[in-house]
Amino acid sequence: MYTFRKQTVAVIGATGQVGTPLTKNLLSLGHDVLVLTRSLNTEKISEFQALGARVVEVKDMMDVDLMATTLAGVETLICAVPGSKYIVTQAEPLWLDAAVKAGVKRFVPTEFGAHTRGLELGDGVIFDHKKALHQKIFESGLSWTFFYTGGIFDYFLPNLRFFRKITTFGDLDIPIYTHHINDIGAVAAMALTDDRTVNRCVQLDFNVLSQNEMLEQIEANFPDYDFEYEHFSSEFITEARNTAGDEVTAKKGAETDRERWGINYVIYVIGKLASFTDETLGTAELYPEYQVSMTPEQALADPDFVFEK
Repeated sequence: MYTFRKQTVAVIGATGQVGTPLTKNLLSLGHDVLVLTRSLNTEKISEFQALGARVVEVKDMMDVDLMATTLAGVETLICAVPGSKYIVTQAEPLWLDAAVKAGVKRFVPTEFGAHTRGLELGDGVIFDHKKALHQKIFESGLSWTFFYTGGIFDYFLPNLRFFRKITTFGDLDIPIYTHHINDIGAVAAMALTDDRTVNRCVQLDFNVLSQNEMLEQIEANFPDYDFEYEHFSSEFITEARNTAGDEVTAKKGAETDRERWGINYVIYVIGKLASFTDETLGTAELYPEYQVSMTPEQALADPDFVFEK
């Protein structure tokens, strides 16, 4: 089992979907964790404090000098906020500047999805923004780690909680790497404080199923349920990627339609949710003893997961 060196780690976005299990696991590993937040008055913040985190309220996270002062003594800064255009193009460059001023050693931008480094410019608008940020990180002189989760069960396994119908996309035989949010948080906490991952990409790769295999699972598990199905073809996705606007119309979406179809294009048309480039380390090789808390097969057999609850 790999032994982790204790570090001081700052997290922006600790109360978010990825940030919550990430922060709890950083604390369980014994790291000194600094949570940066705009508000102290949340249940999750109180829980982090009870677990030993140091919490600092930062009213203006776009103030570089204030952020630099707050980050003094931090070795690794992890940005676990959703990767919107504003965050990637406006906020993170300022946080990077603050990290440089503070003497932070490692900067972790908000990737936590498709493998940006395995993509070409033009594959998707949000990934182009991330590539521009990567260049700023390289030029800053800071060390870095880019952590790629692949998919989160909630969005990538067929279910009726986030979709109105059992919804599929593009090429149904493309391998989809997808994991439970608790495993994402646990493995990210290890990988982002692992000296072996400095200046490397890390690809989460314990679970993989194609959409066809997922459909076989759900149909076998619930043979008496009359599911409705909807499929978006590769041609539809490609056209939508080029023509969609900046509205947010997904059932529980945060990305604009243009960004969302660009992401779908990357995942389901060109098959680049996960990549294994020369600079990429796979988690199955890094942590061969790690046992996932839930497999895709287990999730697809759970009615609480599959149906709206």
